[in-house]
Amino acid sequence: MKQPPNLSSLQNDEIVRTFEKLCIEQYDAMEREEQGRVNRLFWQIYGLEVELKSRPGDQRGILMQLFGHPNMQVRLTAARANLAVDYIAARRELEEIVNSQWQPQAMDAGITLENLDTGFYRPT
Repeated sequence: MKQPPNLSSLQNDEIVRTFEKLCIEQYDAMEREEQGRVNRLFWQIYGLEVELKSRPGDQRGILMQLFGHPNMQVRLTAARANLAVDYIAARRELEEIVNSQWQPQAMDAGITLENLDTGFYRPT
């Protein structure tokens, strides 16, 4: 098995490119109904987000450059990663995903918004 990279050694732009690549792979795995792969990719993507959060000043905001991306999974994941950083911009991106009606990401974005509105989910 290939050893994962030491995330702390990656530059921010490398993390953004890796984040984008993994989200696209996750989208493809979802389309092929490969749930195990979807789950494994989730944890890799989450690791990138945690690494950015741990950097001075919380660097997750660099993922906002992925807002408007042609791949809905990239957009959805970047928006959720930024809810604690720029709530208004991230919420706007989630609302646009809902309005796109691109499934299943639109439903996922809608559930995220509902959980935010009810206080069930509080971004950190």
